[in-house]
Amino acid sequence: MDHYVVLSRKYRPKDLSDLVGQDLLAKSLRSCLDTKRVPHAFLFYGIRGVGKTTTARILAKCLSCIGPDGSTDITSSPCGICRSCMAMTNDQHMDIMEFDAASRTGVDDIREIVDASQYMPVSGRYKIFIIDEVHMLSKSAFNALLKTLEEPPGHVKFIFATTEVNKIPDTILSRCMKFQLNPVSGETLSNYLISVAKKEKINLEEGAADMISEESEGSVRDALSILEQARMLIDEFQAVTQDIIIDMIGGVRSNDIEKLLKLILDAQTRDALNKSEALIKNGAIPFMVFKELQNAMYKVITEKVERNSIAYPLSNLLYLWQILLKQTESMKDAFYPECVLNAAIIILSYTASFPDIDKLMLKETSSKNQLVQKVGEILGEKPILETISKNENKLIDTVLKKFPGANLTEIE
Repeated sequence: MDHYVVLSRKYRPKDLSDLVGQDLLAKSLRSCLDTKRVPHAFLFYGIRGVGKTTTARILAKCLSCIGPDGSTDITSSPCGICRSCMAMTNDQHMDIMEFDAASRTGVDDIREIVDASQYMPVSGRYKIFIIDEVHMLSKSAFNALLKTLEEPPGHVKFIFATTEVNKIPDTILSRCMKFQLNPVSGETLSNYLISVAKKEKINLEEGAADMISEESEGSVRDALSILEQARMLIDEFQAVTQDIIIDMIGGVRSNDIEKLLKLILDAQTRDALNKSEALIKNGAIPFMVFKELQNAMYKVITEKVERNSIAYPLSNLLYLWQILLKQTESMKDAFYPECVLNAAIIILSYTASFPDIDKLMLKETSSKNQLVQKVGEILGEKPILETISKNENKLIDTVLKKFPGANLTEIE
């Protein structure tokens, strides 16, 4: 009986040319392999689902391929049919060992790697150790690896992968050749989804592909998982539409979010709360409403900067944007996200009722200038505003000398 293979595994890249949206990385690795300037330790880092572990396996295959006739050297285009490539494809290569640092975090696990590195390869060109989620290793485990990583035997290569490069000690990072895998752009990911859908005979609308790519936030694996889930919800001849994706992920339509944001910006607190509650009753997830609200606010700010076609003051919009950013973590960690969403809407709409911040600042500056001029008249001097603004302490000292016995609070 044939086993069903999910799309993210079925379409996993098999060589560097298959990597999605990682052209610069592929070019760098090809140059490294073709010139035979191969470092002893690689580190691939980036967000989930962009191909870190897959790239590590492809690199291991490139380093181990011997070609159909057994005479091929290191190559950037593994043949896929030699005994080494076949063993790698079947996860049976004796000299390529993959460890999951999320489950094997201790110093004893690393000592096994250190001990194994002392022995020559059994059938391949190198002994290759792939350590996934390497940031999960304990401090003692990193220390145990350090010496071997600094001066490894010539037949050993280390390939690390991580989503949190900031948690890896600098002593480890400085001994690795680091490669970042970037989130895949929306356009690239949408085109990729459409190509996969054609191969799978899925009728995927372009708008739905764009929505999936936006929801996956640059993760190819997440995008394929959403596409696969959508396929399960439709009949054989039914199209995957935007509405299907929205209902599936608990999202909201853009026009509903635009209406909600306008109510907030117009300081219509009660109406904004009613709109939000209606969206949630219709199946929207509170965090998705909040997320789309952020996206809509960003578009408003961008439009204000580029075309100045929005009636709301830019300084006020930026202030609301800061409030949204600060509420993001609260939304993620909330036991009752609907309550946090409602509280955020109240804060935003109340803040939106504030006067134009720019005008207030100009008014304050004008009042300060008038005060400075008045002080100049009292002192019998004509102070230069620019000089005073640069050296306010000098002005205060002059005033205090004119009025001995006065303190700073009284002068202000």
